[in-house]
Amino acid sequence: MAGPTFKADGDQWRIEDTVENGRRVLVFFCTTSDQRPYRVLVVGGADQVGDLGDLDRAALEGLFEQSRSMGAPTDYPVYA
Repeated sequence: MAGPTFKADGDQWRIEDTVENGRRVLVFFCTTSDQRPYRVLVVGGADQVGDLGDLDRAALEGLFEQSRSMGAPTDYPVYA
């Protein structure tokens, strides 16, 4: 599901989420440059973070900082 956009690391990002194997997966897409890879964060429980639209900028930036580029190994960081 498409979520909010916010500025981080000098670019504008859009966050989307889905549930895979019972875990929520957050995917960050750069909307200002096609040179940036996707970023991913796996969240332990499907409802652990809450509704993305309700998160403030600081919370979104915190999740972004914990995410990892899609070019990284499949052991993406898990939000605890």
